[in-house]
Amino acid sequence: MIGIEGVAVDFFAPFDARREAARVLRIRAAEIKHAGVLKRSLDCRRKPQIKEVYNLGVIVAGDESRIVRACRNAKVRIITPPVASLEEELLRRCLPLGEAPLAGERPVVVGSGPAGLFCALTLALLGARPRVIERGARVEERVQKVNAFFNGADLDENCNVQFGEGGAGTFSDGKLSTGIGGGMAAAVVAEFARCGGGETLTAESKPHIGTDVLPRVVAALRKKIEVLGGEFFFDTAVTDIKTSGGALRALVLEGKHAGVLDCSRAVFAVGHSARDVYRTLFERGAEMTSKPFAVGVRIEHLQKDIDVAQFGMSGGGLPAADYKLTAQINGRGCYTFCMCPGGEVVAAASEAGGCVVNGMSASGRGGANADSALIVTVTEADFGCGVLDGVAFQRKWERLAYAAAGGYAPPVQRLDDFKSRRVSARFGGVQPSCRRGYAFADLNSCLPAYVCEGISGAADAFARKIPVFNRGDSLLSGVETRTSAPVRILRGADMQSSIRGLYPCGEGAGYAGGITSAAVDGVRVALSFIGAKI
Repeated sequence: MIGIEGVAVDFFAPFDARREAARVLRIRAAEIKHAGVLKRSLDCRRKPQIKEVYNLGVIVAGDESRIVRACRNAKVRIITPPVASLEEELLRRCLPLGEAPLAGERPVVVGSGPAGLFCALTLALLGARPRVIERGARVEERVQKVNAFFNGADLDENCNVQFGEGGAGTFSDGKLSTGIGGGMAAAVVAEFARCGGGETLTAESKPHIGTDVLPRVVAALRKKIEVLGGEFFFDTAVTDIKTSGGALRALVLEGKHAGVLDCSRAVFAVGHSARDVYRTLFERGAEMTSKPFAVGVRIEHLQKDIDVAQFGMSGGGLPAADYKLTAQINGRGCYTFCMCPGGEVVAAASEAGGCVVNGMSASGRGGANADSALIVTVTEADFGCGVLDGVAFQRKWERLAYAAAGGYAPPVQRLDDFKSRRVSARFGGVQPSCRRGYAFADLNSCLPAYVCEGISGAADAFARKIPVFNRGDSLLSGVETRTSAPVRILRGADMQSSIRGLYPCGEGAGYAGGITSAAVDGVRVALSFIGAKI
């Protein structure tokens, strides 16, 4: 296949991949058998003159090498065709798919977020027939429970925005962009597309699925694993482990499938909200360490104002604009995270008596507001050197937010009132999007003073790039504490923890940061079972 990079056209102009490929390659369109879009991005540097930039994959009737040499263009080269699934990527790497290379008992995967699902899928493709244990419900039931909670129902501590099939990412923007790169990350995105994420997903420079589509993608991944011999145990929590001689021997289960499950190899892909699992593993001797993370608030603006700031205009067929901003305030890293264009703030608690917020958006990103986490880095110097001190730190501020709001509906405050430390009495142009509701409160009482200073300073710094960012009626909701794992469960080169047979995996174990990187880590751990590396 011939790859062509950087074909730029006006956003509002029609685009014909075959015609553009023929022009760049200096051949007739009739000589092109196929021309497809491999990657598409926006160039907004000369707004409002927006360009779309395409990378193309082209199959020609003639000699590809000769055509590449003849066109004398540095942006044209021979490339390997992209894979369409995880299975294709594993086959490309000559791995023993379907040959059941794992002797002995079936491996267990604890957790069915991106890391757990892709670990299980890889094991299933190898013929290992994994068993997946999930404390929450299957995704179809989980969606009903979460929507009920959004509408005022009681919190289910085992099935909520954080817990259940698909993991926390199921109720998010569904971003699949990642900084890790490589063929396996591309294969993960391709697998999401194949399982219902959308045929254009692999071509987007910032791929996202949307929380309205993610549940059916998650269900499709589960069904694929089941067809390959995998088995799922929902509404079942791992509450303890049994060891002997420093090695895993069994898992203690509670819930629908309560009992003791003999097990000498288990992948723990439990997500970064599984605080009870952290404590259990720590008490059973798994080597762990605390790590920095970040806390703060959600900030909402009108999406049309973000569009104008980023594109120079709003509407006209342009997508909802996003942003990613960073600053150093008083020596601390401050940044936006999990930005949801056209999205909504969600009540994301997983523990009774704690108030947490997150953000999500549907595939169309059609909401009136843009929202993002506005967070400040915290370290062991802030929360203590104990392994679980970061967990206690998160819990402290979540409980204060719950007390300030009087429940799971988040405390909210205008930015100008936050800076003045006064409780808001009214909204401006930005109305709250959280379906659970809201309560006016002073968010300064729900976060450390240095975090509040960072939020105020960062809002002003970010306004130099997006002028509306620090507008007084920008709306803050709190608290955002589940940005990344507060611990790392240590593992060796063989992916095992200090307890042999226990494999920490994914974002909750401290080895990933987002849906795609977590999924790739799941693949890596699964392949470690047969001594393969990626």
